[in-house]
Amino acid sequence: MFHRTATDNKTLNGFTQFLCALTALIFLSGCEVEVPVEESIAGVDKILEIRKQAIENKDMALYKSILLPEYSSSGVPLDNVIGDLERLFSTEEQIEFIYQKAPPSIAMNTARVIHMIEYKLTPSGKSKKMRETIHLRRVNDQWFISGGIILGLTL
Repeated sequence: MFHRTATDNKTLNGFTQFLCALTALIFLSGCEVEVPVEESIAGVDKILEIRKQAIENKDMALYKSILLPEYSSSGVPLDNVIGDLERLFSTEEQIEFIYQKAPPSIAMNTARVIHMIEYKLTPSGKSKKMRETIHLRRVNDQWFISGGIILGLTL
């Protein structure tokens, strides 16, 4: 027959409390703080406006700052996107970037925007309209474009 002393009970009780606290800590560390939807929508809208500004000013550094370093879209790496934009930016013409404001679809730390975009070149008057589905991801409370940029922008 097994006999427990008062010291054994205290040790067992302390160990049980420790295990409960450790389990709670593990579960809580996996939880993310929920960000209000309005705040997420504003963050996505800000990235789309920065993109417009970067394209119209031909500012590659600004454009790169809103792209997720792990960007990949249907197997297309980030370098291909940058190369395509550099070719577009190398033109002497002024670029106007127009995008239709569309509400993003947001789920936790990801977002998707389906909208119509148009690149207009001045003075040649060349234009290209297309439907685009941009994917974004929030990392450390900052939104980045993670996929969906259309390639082949030479007009």
